[in-house]
Amino acid sequence: MRTTLISAVLVVLAWPGTLAAQDEKLTTITPFVGFYLPTSDLVNNQPVPNPGPIDPDRVTITQQNGIAFGVRVSRTLAGSLWLEAEFQYAISDVKIEATRREPLPQDNWTGGGQVITLGANVLWEIYRAPFTPFGIHLIGGLAAVNRGGEFFDEGGFFFDEPLDGGTTIGGIAGIGARYGFSGRFGIRLDVRDYISSYSQSVPGGDFDSVLQNDIWVSGGIEITL
Repeated sequence: MRTTLISAVLVVLAWPGTLAAQDEKLTTITPFVGFYLPTSDLVNNQPVPNPGPIDPDRVTITQQNGIAFGVRVSRTLAGSLWLEAEFQYAISDVKIEATRREPLPQDNWTGGGQVITLGANVLWEIYRAPFTPFGIHLIGGLAAVNRGGEFFDEGGFFFDEPLDGGTTIGGIAGIGARYGFSGRFGIRLDVRDYISSYSQSVPGGDFDSVLQNDIWVSGGIEITL
C-alpha cells in the first residue's frame, strides 16, 4: 500500500500542470485553424453622412463569417498563469446593402475582405484534471484589429473613393481547453471574443460607432519547445 501511494505521488509530481511541473518555465507554440464569426454589423442601417445626389441614403455594412488561421506563442509566468502573444488572419467577405428614395440600379454588393488581429493575453488555467493531461483555461487581454481587402479598396461599391477599414484597439475574453498526448505535443481548443468599437469612414464623414463582438473559434497542435 505504501509503495502504491509513493508511486502515485511521483506520477502526480511528474505530470505537466502539477505544482512541480508548473515551476518550470515552459514555452509553447500553437499553429491553429478555425472560424471567424462576427456577431454585429459594421454599420447598422445608418444614414449616409452628407450624401451626394446619386449616393444612397442609408447603408448596412456587414462582415461575413470566414475561415481563420494563425499562431499563438505562450510562456509560463507563475503557477497556473501564462503570457501569450497571438496573430490571427481571417478571410471574410464584406457585404453592403443600400437604400435610396429613388430605387438604386443595384442595392447590394459583396467584396473580398480580411481581418487581422494581434493580441497579448494572460491565460489562467482554472482546472487541471488529476492523473490526466487535460486542463481548462480562461483568457483575457488586449488586441489590435485591422480590416481591409477588396471591399474597402473599391469604396464599398457605392462610394467613389477607397475606404479605410482602419485599426481599432479592443479587449479579449475567452475560454479554452488543452489535452496533451505526448511529452511535447498536445491539442488545444479556444473560443475568444474580440470586443471593440468600430466606426466606418466614408467621403462625407463618419458613421456612428458600433460595438463589435467577433468570435474566433480555433483548434491547433500545441508544441512545447
